[in-house]
Parts: sequence; C-alpha cells; structure tokens
Amino acid sequence: MPNAHELVAKTTSLISFPDVAIALNSALSNGDNSSKTVTEIIERDPALTAAVLRISNSAAMNTGVEINTVSRAVSRLGYRQINELVLGIEVARSFNGLSNDLITIEDFWQHSLYCASIAKRIAKLCKGVDAGAAFTAGLLHDIGQLIIFSRLAEESEEFLSKSISDFDGLSTYISEKQVLGYDHSNVGLELAMRWKLPLSLQQCLFAHHEPNKIQPTPDLVMIVHIANSLAVLAELKSSSLDDAPGIEASAWTQLKLNSDHIPALLDGINEEVSDLLNIFISH
Repeated sequence: MPNAHELVAKTTSLISFPDVAIALNSALSNGDNSSKTVTEIIERDPALTAAVLRISNSAAMNTGVEINTVSRAVSRLGYRQINELVLGIEVARSFNGLSNDLITIEDFWQHSLYCASIAKRIAKLCKGVDAGAAFTAGLLHDIGQLIIFSRLAEESEEFLSKSISDFDGLSTYISEKQVLGYDHSNVGLELAMRWKLPLSLQQCLFAHHEPNKIQPTPDLVMIVHIANSLAVLAELKSSSLDDAPGIEASAWTQLKLNSDHIPALLDGINEEVSDLLNIFISH
C-alpha cells in the first residue's frame, strides 16, 4: 500500500495543476499587484473568470454591489481576497475530474462549502484573520480524502464501514489511520506542499481535525476545526453538538467565542451554500 507521499505523487498526473492560481499568487508575492496585471492573469481562463464573477455576486461575498467585470471584482474584494478565491476555485476545479464510487462530487463540495462559508463567518468575528483565507482553507480542508477515495477504493470502503460502526461516522480520520496508517490530513498536506500552496493553507489541511498537532495553533486552523464540525450540523439540520465531530475546548477559548455563537453562524447558511454549490459543480 502506498504511503501518503507516494499516493499524491501517483495522483497528481491525473489532476490539473492550478497554474493560474499559482501565477496570480506569484505576481502578488513579487509586488506586481496592479489591478491590470491581476485582471489579465484571471482572464486567461474564461471558465475561471465566469466562476469568479458568479462567486463575487453570491450571498457568501455579499458586497452589496453588482460585479460584472473581473477588474471590479478585484477592486471590491481586494487583492488578498481575490487571490484566495482564485486559489480555492482553481484547486477545487482540479479535483472534479477524479472519479470514485464512494461519494458524489456534489456531496463532497457541499460539505466543503458549508465549512468554507462557516469559516468565513467565524473569521469575521475574529481580529487579524482574513475572511478570504478562511473561506479557501474551509473549501479545501478535505481534498486529501478525494485522493484516497479515488486511488484506494477497497481500503476506503473498509475504513468508512469501520467509522460508521465504531464512531457513528463522525471520526472517519481515525479509521483512516487504523486502516492506512495515515489519514486524509497527511495526504492533503503532501499535495499542498507539492503544489507549494501557502503555509497557512498547508497547516489547515494538516490539522483541521486535531488542531493541537501544531503548537502554537494558528487562529486559522482553529477556525477551520470549528467550521468543519458546524458544517456537519448544517448538513444534518441539527443544533446539537453531539451530532458533530468533537470541537476542542481550546479552539473556542483561543478565538474568544463559545457555542452561543452557533445559531448566528448557521443562520441562512443553507441558502448560501446552495448558491455556491451550483457554481462549483458546474465547472
């Protein structure tokens, strides 16, 4: 059985490299951040351009002004948020060609978008955390799982069955470790390092289930950790934390939040995610 590094190495030939996102991130990192340059990079790809405009006008972005050009999206959302948004779209789109028989791509992106939208809402309550970065980290937190499902079908069936019988389906990553010797967070980290994605994103992919694996734990990791559990609640239309993966008490404390914030964080989230889902599965 391949380890996480070998699994990613064998899979990346099947998925497209997010070249526009990497080019945009590189330009902005090098200080080439004129609106004209950023717009031209995005507009190289018509499908990406359409996705950027649709998401910019979605309830999740909520700018209050219609955005009908990429240059206007850049000016309204700002370089940092547009960079994170393009990265999320590009990486997500890379994975839509991976096939598997265990989960539909719609179900996968639905959970991911719940996590992304909730993470963005949590970030807005926290000082010093970029909401766009939170959205992208939430969107991509489980991409390692898609690789595992696609490449290790037999083993995936085994750990999914084990997760349901042992953990009510709430702690699949533990069953992954028992069956594979690693879990989707290790696979996600390998991919993020291979593609040289931002360190903050690498950390979230690696530690969203067990945030204390990184010390001190970045706020963004804690945000995605909470958002992942609340995404499960949203999917189940439940308000009981017993129905979701456990949340580390230290996450609430570090972010100066508590469970009383949950109703507001989930208010209207179904409509928001439904709007976004149509964009992500229509690439």
